[in-house]
Amino acid sequence: MVKVDRTAPTELSKAHLRPRGKVFPSPSEWRDQVLYFLMPDRFSNGQEAARPRYDRLRPAQFLTPDKAGWMAAGKVFQGGTLKGIMSKLDYLKALGVTALWIGPIWKQRADLQTYHGYGIQNFMDVDPRFGTRQDLRDLVDAAHKHKMYVLLDIIYNHTGNNWFYDNNGQPWESMPYRFKPPYPIHGWRSAAGQSVPTINNLEDGMWPQEFQNLEWYSRSGQIQEWDAESWEDPMNPNVQFRRGDFFDLKDLALERMDTLNAVIKVYQYWIALSDCDGFRIDTVKHIPWDASREFCTQIHEFAESIGKENFLLLGEVTGGEYMQRSYLEVFGRNLDAVLDIGEARSKLIGMLKGLSDPKAFFDQFQPHDLLGSHRETGRYHVSVLDDHDMVGSEKRRFAAGANIPARYQQVAHAVGAQLTTLGIPCIYYGTEQALDGNQGRHDYSIEPHLNFEDRYIREAMFAATFGAFGTSGCHVFDPDHPTYLRIAAIARLRNRKDGVGMALRRGRQYFRELSTDGLNFRLPDPGEIVAWSRIMVKRSVVIAINTHGTETRQALVNIDRELHPAGSVLTILYRGDWSDDELRKPPGDQIIRVQQAGERSVIRVELPPAGMIIVTAQAQI
Repeated sequence: MVKVDRTAPTELSKAHLRPRGKVFPSPSEWRDQVLYFLMPDRFSNGQEAARPRYDRLRPAQFLTPDKAGWMAAGKVFQGGTLKGIMSKLDYLKALGVTALWIGPIWKQRADLQTYHGYGIQNFMDVDPRFGTRQDLRDLVDAAHKHKMYVLLDIIYNHTGNNWFYDNNGQPWESMPYRFKPPYPIHGWRSAAGQSVPTINNLEDGMWPQEFQNLEWYSRSGQIQEWDAESWEDPMNPNVQFRRGDFFDLKDLALERMDTLNAVIKVYQYWIALSDCDGFRIDTVKHIPWDASREFCTQIHEFAESIGKENFLLLGEVTGGEYMQRSYLEVFGRNLDAVLDIGEARSKLIGMLKGLSDPKAFFDQFQPHDLLGSHRETGRYHVSVLDDHDMVGSEKRRFAAGANIPARYQQVAHAVGAQLTTLGIPCIYYGTEQALDGNQGRHDYSIEPHLNFEDRYIREAMFAATFGAFGTSGCHVFDPDHPTYLRIAAIARLRNRKDGVGMALRRGRQYFRELSTDGLNFRLPDPGEIVAWSRIMVKRSVVIAINTHGTETRQALVNIDRELHPAGSVLTILYRGDWSDDELRKPPGDQIIRVQQAGERSVIRVELPPAGMIIVTAQAQI
């Protein structure tokens, strides 16, 4: 076990950047990874063995009778810990996860319920509600022993609500945006949440000490216009979404090199201490692009200097394709990838639920698309189905409202689409258990206003007071869940070291035509079978999903004639309607014979509602 300093530095100038132990090398290719994003407070406290497991066949027994208490619990810390995460590494490994994206773990204000971790009070310490600095290092070391990588979720655009504005002599937490002059400061926020003129202990104000320089903050008030107007240059660092406060979280003046260099050293320090393998960078859109470029450059250089040659910098860029395109074009060589949390996610969900044209999803990967030059390799984007914000859409998980018999298969095969299309797939915690959190669980007779709607997509998986499915006192870690079993089976194919795995991770992608009458071939309409191929050299894997949730669908699917001549045989690697035993250990002898339709090679596919099939050539090429 690698030992780290018990006491966090109180001055950044005294923090050394020497690695605390042996450095774990970066992966050679991030396209080979399957990410899993979890929020530390909502994932596990490590005590599931002493608590009952939720029974999906008898859900009412765990439904909490105290709806008001359950709703209120969603706004506060629930008790998840770093040790809890470590206790679930076997569960995640068996699911097929190869890399963890862990929500922010840095110290929050003791007087505020920022359970999400995005309101940092001390850049140099772990929040004691999550554990210790040693717990973080132990978790990363344990993940590495499981051959899993770790991304830490970092924030350097802003700090927590650590000081008050002065409004005519009164302390205010936020003010309306203004470019200049900077607003005056009333005082630091104390441990009790009061405005005080001086910082007296580690619970007051902001740490480390360097961040107590008030000139390091923009002091421009709260962002009110969250996107660039058509007449504004989105790269202009002076537009308000680049220099205003993120609600009551205080914006850092990153145009100052001393401020920027400080946050760079903060996160270089955490690489050395934790041995993490990458960062997910929060609110990249709100960071001036030149500051972001400098940050990414210096983080990459530091990681390379200690032996992490491919340290991942994954950016959150909200605001639609325009903003994502801007960032990739301007400094894509420094920011390694972005999250598909804009239109790409909507197109993915629409296709999988049979609500929108599948062509809109697959067209994103064409070279003629504005983002195609980045997406067609699958290297520069992380595929997202659910996440903790659901920016730009209703706050609801994919499984929300899916009251169909095939709902578990539908969720699993939505993740299956992520695992078998271009990009780095990311599973949001609980999706493997078909968690269905959504703002529809809000009771307006209890709370007339919905001010914290994000809480409903941030359920606790362990036995907390804000449990999944409106429960309390039970956990939802079920490795025999139908959704878990199917995701794990598909992930095993993707993670294979042979040609099948290489094709699914790195192969070229082709959207396939189909025929429902045996004569006319066309691209599918919403609600029909959607099929595509992944081809790596001469290895071809064909994937098909029935995007109708309640009806069986069948079709002839056009496939590559050169690789699959008529009369040849394809082996079925996966079927969503296999038994639990077959999912765990595929039969290996189920085949589909290639037919000829005119000049085409085709296979006949019939799938139950929300069904999925994966096939490949029987011969090893």
